Amino acid sequence: MPAKQARDIRRDGTLFFIGLTGIVLVELAVPAAQFSGGMLALREFFFGGSLGLLLSGVFRATARQTLVSTLSLAVGFAVGSVITLF
Repeated sequence: MPAKQARDIRRDGTLFFIGLTGIVLVELAVPAAQFSGGMLALREFFFGGSLGLLLSGVFRATARQTLVSTLSLAVGFAVGSVITLF
């Protein structure tokens, strides 16, 4: 098991606040009730990506881990929203 990455306050804080800002913008600016179909999937893609960035800052992820987790969460949330619609 690889050792944890050293804490870098600027990098981790930036990832956290970008993720938090994205979640707030997605939730407050565009309520989910206004969307249907593909637009809901796009909204959830952005929400999942923001969540991935936020968690990468919390758990001191490397750049590769940040990329993989952000994309995985974004795609997962988008697919989940499409499955929920049907």
